[in-house]
Amino acid sequence: MGRNARGQRPQLGIVRRRWCRPALFLILCAMLTGPAPAISASPELGPTGAVQRAMGEILYILTELKDPSRSTQRQWEIEQVVRRSFNYEAMAQRSLGEAWDGLNAVERRQYVRVFVQLLRDDVADKLREYSSAQVAYLSETSDEESTQVMTAPAGPNVDTRIEFQVVRRSGTWILNDLICDGVSIVTNYQTQFSRILREGSFSDLMEHMKQKALIAKAAVKADS
Repeated sequence: MGRNARGQRPQLGIVRRRWCRPALFLILCAMLTGPAPAISASPELGPTGAVQRAMGEILYILTELKDPSRSTQRQWEIEQVVRRSFNYEAMAQRSLGEAWDGLNAVERRQYVRVFVQLLRDDVADKLREYSSAQVAYLSETSDEESTQVMTAPAGPNVDTRIEFQVVRRSGTWILNDLICDGVSIVTNYQTQFSRILREGSFSDLMEHMKQKALIAKAAVKADS
């Protein structure tokens, strides 16, 4: 390697750093001025869309997991839909009425857990006769507290109306009640549970709900 005018070898590190700076600058410019990646966000579902999604998921599960050997998986999958799509904690509280205030934190958690299973089985039972293609979404009306979505599912043996009460919580529309032929599922629970509590205790109610879940599970296996 040659020497400079002073008889010294050139300092390669300095030469390389001087070359890298403009090259690095051009690379950074290209990165900063290049097109930004597209961010895709799914559109927010409205009240009717929230009902369509929940019903579609449940009806799909009922169809795809109809085999008796898959009843446990079917129940688990439907319960996940209920937990995602229903305002189940508030529904559980309303189903007990004033009795809810007398429960401690542990009892409330136990009750909500069993209530979700009961709600899961009753919703599945009401939709078992239908398919997604048979459900018509008729209307959407709102008041100060909620939105009502009217549906008309029609199966081979039934032709009824199911109204869903939908509320907005944390920016998402979720199902707050299910009214079949004018009868609210939450009000129906409250009527049953208040009668049991008048004649017995909270433990008696919990046992009743657990037994009902076992009977529903046996019926599902028999009908599948």
